[in-house]
Amino acid sequence: FSSEVLRGAVTYDVTNKSNASTFVVDTHSGLTIHKAYVDNVEAEVLLGKPHAIFGISAAVPLPPAKKTSQVRFEYSTAPECSAAQWLSPAQTAGKKRPYLFTQSQAIHARALLPCQDAPGAKMSWDAVVDAPQWATALMSGLRADALPFIHKKCPPVKENYKRWFWKQPVPTSSYLIAIVVADLEARDISERCRVWSEPSVVDKALHEFSETEQFLKAAEDITGQDYVWKRYDLVCLAPSFPYGGMENPCLTFVTPTLLAGDRSLAGVVAHEIAHSWTGNLVTNATWEHFWLNEGWTRWLERKIKARTTGKGRLLEDFDLATSQRNLTGAVKHFTEIGQGALTALVPPIEGVDPDDAFSLVPYEKGSSLIHLLERTVGEEKFSKFVKAYIREFRFTTVTTAQFRAFVKRELGNVATIDWCQWFHQPGDIPQSLALNESLGEKAVALARQWRTNGCGDFTTLEGWTTDEKVAFLDALGAGGDDGRTQSAVSLQTLDAIDDAYALTMDANAEIRSRWCKLLLSAGAPRGVALAVDFVTCQGRMKFVRPLYRALRDSPCANAKETAVRTFIDNADFYHPICRKMVASDLGVDLSTSSGLDLRLVAAGAA
Repeated sequence: FSSEVLRGAVTYDVTNKSNASTFVVDTHSGLTIHKAYVDNVEAEVLLGKPHAIFGISAAVPLPPAKKTSQVRFEYSTAPECSAAQWLSPAQTAGKKRPYLFTQSQAIHARALLPCQDAPGAKMSWDAVVDAPQWATALMSGLRADALPFIHKKCPPVKENYKRWFWKQPVPTSSYLIAIVVADLEARDISERCRVWSEPSVVDKALHEFSETEQFLKAAEDITGQDYVWKRYDLVCLAPSFPYGGMENPCLTFVTPTLLAGDRSLAGVVAHEIAHSWTGNLVTNATWEHFWLNEGWTRWLERKIKARTTGKGRLLEDFDLATSQRNLTGAVKHFTEIGQGALTALVPPIEGVDPDDAFSLVPYEKGSSLIHLLERTVGEEKFSKFVKAYIREFRFTTVTTAQFRAFVKRELGNVATIDWCQWFHQPGDIPQSLALNESLGEKAVALARQWRTNGCGDFTTLEGWTTDEKVAFLDALGAGGDDGRTQSAVSLQTLDAIDDAYALTMDANAEIRSRWCKLLLSAGAPRGVALAVDFVTCQGRMKFVRPLYRALRDSPCANAKETAVRTFIDNADFYHPICRKMVASDLGVDLSTSSGLDLRLVAAGAA
C-alpha cells in the first residue's frame, strides 16, 4: 500500500493451435515485466512500439513444433496503473485503513497484469494473493482452501501478511478479472449470496441488497438456465468507484450511491445479475459489438424487475420510455462534440479508446432493438429464442453478424425490422416502439402544471416512487443520465418546487443529480455549491461527468472556473478512468495542472 504497487507473476498454459512463433500479451500504464520464462527457461521479452491508447505489446518466442507451453511473466504494476485505485484511510468510510480496488473494463486489465486483453481471449484461472494481515483480499472467483500447484512456486508469506487462494473455473474475459483489498466484513443474504463492505457500511448494504437472491432466481427462470458461477457475492465499494456496478463473476462491485435506504436503486443489482448470462457467459467478441453485452442485459434486467415487482409490462414500458428519452440526450451530446458516428449500434471504433466511446447507446439503443424483436415475433416465441441463444453461445463470444444469422435461423428474416439501419446508422432509434406510459403520466402531468401555472396539484411527493420522482424531474428538463440539461422552468418556479418538495434535502443520488442540473441550468447560485458537494463525495461517472459539464455550461457566476478548479483539486479522489474522462470533458491537462504524471511507461521503453 505504501508504494501503491502490485508485484507478482502470471503463468499461462498455452496451446499453440496455429504454429505461432511468439506469445504476445498487452501491457499499459507503466506495468513492468522483469523476467519471462518459457517452459521454465528464461526468455527474451520483445517490446512493441508504445501506443498512447493500447499500451505496449510484449512477446516471447515459443518453441517451434511444440503444441503446449508454459509462459511465465514476473511483473509489477506502477502507481499510475489505470486499472487500480489506491485509497488513503481518509478516503474510506472507516478512516483507519487504506483500500485497493480495480476496474479492468474495457482495456485496463493490461495495466493490472500482462494479458491478452481482448474479450475474445477467455481463460479460466487460479490465483494466490498475499495481503496485509488486517485486510480481506477478494477476487472475481471462488474461494479455495489451497492451490498446491501454484502455491509451491510462491515465496514464503511475509510477516504480518496473510495468503488468500482464489479460482475461476469458468473461462472469462480479462476485463472481468478484479481484486479488492480492504478492511471488509460480510453478511449473508442467502446460501449463495453475500454482501461485503466496510464495517460501518455493511449492514446498510445488507438491507439495500436483500432482494439479490430473488433477482437471481428470476433470471434463472427467464433464461431457462442455472446460474453457473456458483456464488453471487457483492462488494459495496468506496465512493470513488466510477460505475453503478461491475459484473465481475462471483463478485459484483457496486457503488455506495445505491444506498438510498429504501431499496429504490437496487435495480442496478438486477442489471449486474443479468450479466451473468448476457455478458459474462455470452460475451461480445470485440468492443465494437458491446451492445450485445449491454443491450441484452438491459432487456433481461427489465424482465427481472417486471417479474419481481409484479408490475409486468407496465414497468417495462415505463422504463423503456425513460431510457429512450435519455438516449436522445446522449445522442445529442455525442453529435455536438463531433462524435456522432459513435452513436451507431455497431460503431467504428478502430483505433478508438473504448472508454471514449462509452455511452448509453449500447444499453438503450441495443435493448430497444431486443424489445422490438420480442414484440414483433411475440413473447412466447421470443422466450424460446432467448433460451436457445444463450445455449448456443454460452462460454463463447458473439458478433453482430452471428446474432443476426441466429435470428434468421430461429425466427426467420423478420423483414419489418430494418437491420442495417439499427446496426449501422448513427443517431436515435430508427423504429419506435408503442409504449404504455401510464405509470409515468402522473409525473409528466405534475411537471406540466408547474411549467404552465407555477404550481402543482400535489403538495407533497410522499408515497411517490423514486422512478416517479425521476420522471417528474426529467419532464422539467433535467436531461436524464447523459443529455445537456435544458431547464423548462424559471428559477422562481424551481424555488417554489423546492419549498413544496424539499428536493435540495433529498439524498437519493438519482434525485440529487437531476435537481443539481436543473438549478445550474436555471442559474441558481446554490446549485453550484450543491453540485460541488456531490461531485466531491462520490466518483460515479453517471453523475460526475454530467454535473461537471453542467457546471461548465451554467450561467452562474464563475461556474466554469469552479468546475475546473474543483476537478483539479480533487483529481486524486477519482478512479483513473473517471479522472481521464472528466479531464477530457473539461479540457484539462492534468499532467501540467496538478503535477500528476500520466505518461506511458513500460519495461525498457517510454
